[in-house]
Amino acid sequence: MATASETACGTCLRLRMFLTIAGALIAGLYLQPGWATAVAGLMPAPLLIGWAICGFGSLGFALRLRHHLRHQR
Repeated sequence: MATASETACGTCLRLRMFLTIAGALIAGLYLQPGWATAVAGLMPAPLLIGWAICGFGSLGFALRLRHHLRHQR
């Protein structure tokens, strides 16, 4: 466990923030189910989310591959 003099790394801070927000959202689903229904109505279609994940993943891979190939020479 970290002492008071140590600082947490950036990854740990992002993970803590993510878990805090996720915990609040899960608690909100349990305590306010009507709120969850309203938020779900604002979400895009699952197919659109899937296409976006594939598109951004492919774009990220292509950019990293291009960067790698340029610096390999």
